[in-house]
Amino acid sequence: MSLPTPLLLLLIALAVVAVVVLWKLLMVAGLIGLAQWAVTTQTEDPTVLLIAYGLPALLVTVLCRRRAAARTGHRAGLFPRSARRLEVSR
Repeated sequence: MSLPTPLLLLLIALAVVAVVVLWKLLMVAGLIGLAQWAVTTQTEDPTVLLIAYGLPALLVTVLCRRRAAARTGHRAGLFPRSARRLEVSR
C-alpha cells in the first residue's frame, strides 16, 4: 500500500510540528523543574519555597483560564451571566 505524495508530505509536516511543540513544552517544564530543585536544595525558608512552587502554578492557572475564556468567547474569567449584564449595560 502506497500513500499519495501530498498526504505523505502533510503527515511529515504534522509530525515535525508535533515534535517542535513537544520539545518546547519539555524544555520549559525541565527549566521550571530545575529551578525548583535548585531552590529546594539551597534553602529551607518556607516563603522562598512557596514562591518557587506557587509562582509557576499560578502562572499556569492564569494562562489556562485565559485560554478557556478565549475559546468560549466570555470575557476573562467572568461567568456567562455577568458577561451578559456587562453587554446590556453598555
